[in-house]
Amino acid sequence: MSDTIYSSEKLSITGHPVGIVVLALLSISSLVFVWHGAGRIMRMQTQAASTSEFAELKNEDQAKIVIEISEASEGRIHGRLLEKKDETHYMPTANSVEIRWGKSTAVVMGKAEDVRSGAVVYVTGKVGADHSVEAKQIVVLTGYVQVK
Repeated sequence: MSDTIYSSEKLSITGHPVGIVVLALLSISSLVFVWHGAGRIMRMQTQAASTSEFAELKNEDQAKIVIEISEASEGRIHGRLLEKKDETHYMPTANSVEIRWGKSTAVVMGKAEDVRSGAVVYVTGKVGADHSVEAKQIVVLTGYVQVK
């Protein structure tokens, strides 16, 4: 039986050339993984339709729009279509839009009570025959973006 006492210097992975290479490879692979993931997230961000893009949508097309609500009642929302200027600023347009929503509509970053007059929301849903949107999801942007 050996009575060898190991010091922390002998067990240190960074004290050995192979250990340094392993740590360097782990660091590089982590950096590549994070970089690749960030790129995928940026590609996944959805862009809201502009006024002209929304006008071109047909019945049953998927709509992604940002609106400022002028009137909200049970099951119906009326508002103005907004166009994106930058990440936090939207510009009102002259185009009005009607949204149909209900209990099956997911409300994100807020509650159903936040879907009210003056609120800014990102709506995802299908375009109806009357060019209204049947909302599948409403993201409350009020407080995160400004309308100018």
